[in-house]
Amino acid sequence: MTSPTDSTALRLDFHGTHLDLEVAPGADIDDALAFLATHLVAEEAKPGEYDREPVATLRVHAPDPERLAPVAGTVTEDIYLRKSASEFFTVPALRAVVDGREYLECTKTGSRFVFDPATRVIDVTLGAGGHMDLVELVRDLVLKHQENTGAAVLHATAAYRDGEVVLVTGAKGAGKSTVLLELVEHFGYQVLSGDKTVLHELPDGSVVAAGWPDYPHLGYGTVAKYRGLKEIAGIGDDYVPAEGHAFSPVGKFAVDPLPFRDRFPSAPVGVRVPVAAILHPAIGPGERTVVEPLTGSRQEHADVLRANVESAFDGANAGWHHYLEDGRAAHAAQRDRITDALAELSAWTLTGPGDLTAENVPPTIGGPAEAAR
Repeated sequence: MTSPTDSTALRLDFHGTHLDLEVAPGADIDDALAFLATHLVAEEAKPGEYDREPVATLRVHAPDPERLAPVAGTVTEDIYLRKSASEFFTVPALRAVVDGREYLECTKTGSRFVFDPATRVIDVTLGAGGHMDLVELVRDLVLKHQENTGAAVLHATAAYRDGEVVLVTGAKGAGKSTVLLELVEHFGYQVLSGDKTVLHELPDGSVVAAGWPDYPHLGYGTVAKYRGLKEIAGIGDDYVPAEGHAFSPVGKFAVDPLPFRDRFPSAPVGVRVPVAAILHPAIGPGERTVVEPLTGSRQEHADVLRANVESAFDGANAGWHHYLEDGRAAHAAQRDRITDALAELSAWTLTGPGDLTAENVPPTIGGPAEAAR
């Protein structure tokens, strides 16, 4: 029987990447687990029953403004766990290094992390409203470990239906989210991934796709397009969008992920499925949406996909901790094989405003015309 002073032991799993959590009494991580639950499986830990060690053990302590702080007077530096065009997603922090351990304090919330690679332990306290700090930590650790074991992370949304997925890939502002929601709203798909898709090569050389938990970040034009989404995004009827908002990658809204999932259903937790087709949108003004086969050679297709492969190890703020070393180089050939395999699939470009109908969507993606709604 668990006593009030015992910690709760959990294991998080994402397709072979494991994190152990030891949650002390008084520590509340329910909101973080709810956010991650669409893609990471959480279960009660079973010591002695696992065939591999966790990437890290996260010891989550009860809130305490003094716990996990470095000794007074320790030199700190200003960093970002994440820096975004949106203040909502920007996470500034202070970092100090003492005796091989990294101490981080998120300055918005007061959440603290202490990384100890020698013991493979990360100590955590969460400040008020700090559940997204824990989410950021978990996502960073998992993605980096996935990349270190051969996964390719594609900047793509992913729509799931009937055991397959359609990838929608492109640069920021290309219309990936809009096209994803069109497929869900009108063609019976479910949301597998809203920003990044994790791709794995199987032993037989085939490629499968797994989704990734994200916080929806949508432009006003997309939000206003779907019944009930303005209310979920907290946009009042008197809101007047800025001039030039349409098809702009800036001025987006953070949309509460939990009611969003009620409005746009998610794929089953833990699915990893083949890719049926790929869409390359570049939406913008126009009288109609045009979907055309992607032209060029397979090598050119692969090059387009490789340009959209991203990494948690890259970027100005990727090194906000150094718990995991960058081991991607050992798997470069595997990532190339993944993009080469995807380049052999049916693919289309998509231009115009991004409204999908049975008339403009290829049967491979839309299915029978009567499937559209």
